[in-house]
Amino acid sequence: MSTAGDDALRLKAAIEFGADYIYTIKNGGHGRTLVVDADTKELASIARKKIPSTWEGLFVLVVYTTTPRDREEDFFGT
Repeated sequence: MSTAGDDALRLKAAIEFGADYIYTIKNGGHGRTLVVDADTKELASIARKKIPSTWEGLFVLVVYTTTPRDREEDFFGT
């Protein structure tokens, strides 16, 4: 799928599951994977309850980090 298609899926995920997460699409061991990145363990737990394990033909992986980060840096990659 094209980058434009991936962007459309990421937008659809944000609309459907909420803008509290960072959504990326990567190729992984289970094939194309929607990675849902939560800021905290608590947000990750909430995401795991509301997002199915597969969505739009993608495997779904919910992750979080224990170190603080700047979400603007994550978005712009700087």
